Amino acid sequence: MGLRLARGRVSMSHCADRKVRAFAKTLLYAGLILCLALLAYGFWVEHSRVVGQAAGASRSRMLSYLGGFLGAALALGLVCGRAISRFLGRRVERWFLRGGRPRLPPPDLEAAERLRVKGAPLEAIRELREYLERHPDELQVMGRIAEIYRYDLNNELAAALEYEQLLRHKLPPEQWGWAALHLAKLYGGLNHPDKALALLERLETEYGQTLAARRARQRLAKHGLMTGGSAPE
Repeated sequence: MGLRLARGRVSMSHCADRKVRAFAKTLLYAGLILCLALLAYGFWVEHSRVVGQAAGASRSRMLSYLGGFLGAALALGLVCGRAISRFLGRRVERWFLRGGRPRLPPPDLEAAERLRVKGAPLEAIRELREYLERHPDELQVMGRIAEIYRYDLNNELAAALEYEQLLRHKLPPEQWGWAALHLAKLYGGLNHPDKALALLERLETEYGQTLAARRARQRLAKHGLMTGGSAPE
């Protein structure tokens, strides 16, 4: 009960924070699109005036509109590219974290995912925990619960607790490795750098042939803490 209270204590405030961030992102996209539209219109009007040699027409103003349009388009492209990159990266990590098995999810898991999409992450977690109680060997469900805590509720403490429990089980090397990477990153956010580095060293030592270990070696190299003296791949 105490563990559940620790996990849920800040869930509501984190959910509100997530909504604020989503609203801010929406405003950013809308602002960039509106800026593009206004600059495009300004360029079209000024271009027509320059071509028609109207009084007061300015070629430099026309080029300013064009430069502003290109700058806003570049900014929008960078923002969209970053969002797509993060989305695809998370999909790959989730595939490993859930065991890398390309199978159709059971109806209970589909119901939990629908709740998550509808903006009810706590209800989704409840569905997943009930499913895990009935199917204790389906350990990848713990990874889904940790994802919801981390990405939907922004509750890093609860996500870390979930990953810690997951890593106590015997898992396939890649699945263990990606869960360890997630947990190490959460340790960093929770101001536990020693735990993060220790976990990365264990990953590099015990699961050195996995893709996750390659990422761990890169992080360790940044801190000059390579255990075996090998260079990051």
